[in-house]
Amino acid sequence: MVTVIDFVVELLTSVVNLVLTFVFDVFLGVDPLSAVAFLFGAGFVLAASAVFGYLTVGALVNALTGIGSSAREPSPRRRA
Repeated sequence: MVTVIDFVVELLTSVVNLVLTFVFDVFLGVDPLSAVAFLFGAGFVLAASAVFGYLTVGALVNALTGIGSSAREPSPRRRA
């Protein structure tokens, strides 16, 4: 079974390997157009992951505390 620490370590080493692969194999090894395409792809994945993480944290905070809920509180009814 994978622990949280194993997951974080694997994630960080994967990021380092990705940077090294980009620098040595893509950026220095091929044409500049491939490097730009790689950067745009990485940017799109980073942006999507950031938005998804933001929404996930917001939903978790809302579920635990009720802060930031978008539904209005029901107003008390007035008797005529």
